[in-house]
Amino acid sequence: MTIIPQNAPLWLATMAENEVQAGRVIGWQTEHVQPVPLVAWTDETGQLHRVGHPVTPVVWLGDTRGEAIESAQRETRLATL
Repeated sequence: MTIIPQNAPLWLATMAENEVQAGRVIGWQTEHVQPVPLVAWTDETGQLHRVGHPVTPVVWLGDTRGEAIESAQRETRLATL
């Protein structure tokens, strides 16, 4: 497994079971056709829950955790209108 580190802060949010989950991208796995983000998933207090990949292919990126979550919430609200 080859992993390219993510040096600049980058946050990722995704929907899982109707809930927005967010974490910091810590690297990219390159054995796939398109690199897959490796994410340190945290809660709102910053506590680490797990390290892994997004469960769904739809993700939102942001410079901060809050920005990524806001983007996900905004897009999912628009989809339900």
